[in-house]
Amino acid sequence: MAYARYSCLPIPFYRQMLGERTMTVFDWLEIAADLPITGTELPRQILPGYEAKDLERLRAGVESKRLQVSQLTTTPDLTHQDAVYRHEQVEQTLRDIDAAATLGATCVRVTAGQDYPGLSRQDGIRYAVDGFQRLLERAARRGVSLAYENHYKGFFWQYPDFSHRAEIFLEIVGRLRESGLRVNFDTSNQVIMSEDPLAVLREVKELVVHTHCSDRLRMGEYPQAVAGEGVVDFPAIFETLRRAGFAGWLSVEYTGPEGLAGMKRALDFVRRGWEATLASSSPAL
Repeated sequence: MAYARYSCLPIPFYRQMLGERTMTVFDWLEIAADLPITGTELPRQILPGYEAKDLERLRAGVESKRLQVSQLTTTPDLTHQDAVYRHEQVEQTLRDIDAAATLGATCVRVTAGQDYPGLSRQDGIRYAVDGFQRLLERAARRGVSLAYENHYKGFFWQYPDFSHRAEIFLEIVGRLRESGLRVNFDTSNQVIMSEDPLAVLREVKELVVHTHCSDRLRMGEYPQAVAGEGVVDFPAIFETLRRAGFAGWLSVEYTGPEGLAGMKRALDFVRRGWEATLASSSPAL
């Protein structure tokens, strides 16, 4: 039977944490400790530093709340036409991989990069694959999974993700399938593009180590719904993950207007949904 662990992103507090800088990662841990989770994602921008003493202090803080870092969430921009810039992005992500290992994180979420004007499909794929190949060796050595997501748009990005469309995402995954690349599957990213998330999941299900449980109000639009209250077919997604033997993290992502209250409702839905999926697959006694 495939069990999972529960986590979430501190998105309801991104404005205070990433913009205003009025809230620290330790403030978030106080809130997370009261949620029905065993792990938390940490955006790289909220780390207190990269010195060993800073990371060890953070790890101690996480563990004191009986939590684990499910994922260090990064957004490397590997598709920029400037080779020097791409190199700098790889170097930063190598530091993130090392930090994730020190924090005891399961994985590091990585992205391909932005869909820059004039960027060809061929060049974008080549840049992303080259960058991931440079990161995979370090990740393997540090015992951290490199979890690739075809994100919609990074928090600090000007343009959407180059690999948001399924065909590009799946081509990049296909080129690196035998190289140790894993997937952070987001349940609603394809909805924004009027594509089927389940069709994408079926192609990568064996590679998924971390899942962003998010929902959308309508097909083809960005606004998020609380998980289970939008258009995403969670029962089918959970059943597909279960059949693939998924035993990673189910992490709630919610950016809607209900904030923490909405995230709590989403966490409850995800837990109940996954447990129902497991129960329905258990043999009758």
